[in-house]
Amino acid sequence: MKTIRTLMILAGLSVVALALGATGAKAWSPAGTAFAGTFTLPVEAQWGSTMLPVGEYSLYYRQALKGGTFVVEVVGKEKGSPHAFILPRATETASTTKSALICVREGNVLVVRALEIAAMRESVRFGLPRGAQLAAHNGKNSGYTQLAEAPMLIQRIPVTLNAK
Repeated sequence: MKTIRTLMILAGLSVVALALGATGAKAWSPAGTAFAGTFTLPVEAQWGSTMLPVGEYSLYYRQALKGGTFVVEVVGKEKGSPHAFILPRATETASTTKSALICVREGNVLVVRALEIAAMRESVRFGLPRGAQLAAHNGKNSGYTQLAEAPMLIQRIPVTLNAK
């Protein structure tokens, strides 16, 4: 199961690398973007394998290749800020009225779990970063409890739609 997951991640990254190599990153235009928005992180956030520091960001949700997999591009507005491409794990229909990043707080760091896009009525889910665990052992009991069940651990960060 772990091998399949690793191979799927590598295949997705290969598609993104091919798209960038064939067209160049600057060839991606906002016109081909399904959603573009901005958000501000109040604390550090782990999104996939990328650690995003506090600050303002732009994000673009678009296809890596024509008719292919969607990818989220995150660009920091400050000089030296990260520029990352994040592959979604799954998409679902959502009935949200406001676009937002859904994060789970793990100590002083947020872990981005989903991007809700109100204009598209879609929720884009992301996998946990390596080593992150949102469940704790119940001690004497034989099961695990999801830490995200506690309402105070979930944080919504508003995403503002970019004007066309």
